[in-house]
Amino acid sequence: MIKSTFHTHSRYDDGQEELESYITAALEKNFQVFGFSGHAPVNFESIWHIRNEYLDEYINTTKQLKEKYKNRIEIYTGLETDYFDGCTDWRNKRGIDYTIGAVHFMIDEKTGDFLLLDGTVEEFENTLKLFDNDIHALIKAYFSMLRDMLIKMPPNIIAHLDIIRKNNANNAFFDEEDSIYREEIMKTLEIISLTNTIVEVNTGGISRGYVRTPYPSKWILEVCRDMNIPIILNSDSHHPDYIDFYYDEAIALLKSIGINKQRILYRNEWCDVAL
Repeated sequence: MIKSTFHTHSRYDDGQEELESYITAALEKNFQVFGFSGHAPVNFESIWHIRNEYLDEYINTTKQLKEKYKNRIEIYTGLETDYFDGCTDWRNKRGIDYTIGAVHFMIDEKTGDFLLLDGTVEEFENTLKLFDNDIHALIKAYFSMLRDMLIKMPPNIIAHLDIIRKNNANNAFFDEEDSIYREEIMKTLEIISLTNTIVEVNTGGISRGYVRTPYPSKWILEVCRDMNIPIILNSDSHHPDYIDFYYDEAIALLKSIGINKQRILYRNEWCDVAL
């Protein structure tokens, strides 16, 4: 297995520690490939995203690390990009090797406020109010935005596909067996299969104590297998200590359902490698 992660956050956005701390940890944990993916700047006030004035510094620092450690580990520069009406297309930003696309916000058309989908329970409840507490309407809006992103601005990787279940322990907000929920995911996977986008298997929700299983759920991964949709194992780490959190368990899960490879950026090309 070529040990890697392409989803990480540092002190430049909502993570902790310097970028080099992640490379030090990666070398200690025998990583062969490492990708940085800070939250790309947005056009509204946010404490979670890289500020525009620091974006070039972030990119340049990753390139310096790439040169410094070139004989020990492959390093790539990415961005986790938020999709919403009026968002910036960062895919062709100079110095960026890849993007991870995500939907984290719903926009209140009346106030212009950006409401979190994957914040606290209280923040999720506040976002749900935007849809008159109709959870099906929120589910449809979320997956519709993902499909819109996949058609208009397809990233290399789609982040935490079913993150809408982050606060849904014990089916607190909706039944994950619900036909409407599953139909929305199936429609989204059909678009993914046509765009060559890689589905991320994300262990970050486990390391931060939000969920007990990776995003996306096992049944979604089984559909990915059946539809020949490529996957990539990512830690979504916000601290160097967690860059391979739950990797052994996630690999065991993937192999148990017949997924034995992942698609990663390696030697400057996207290629399938064994898990």
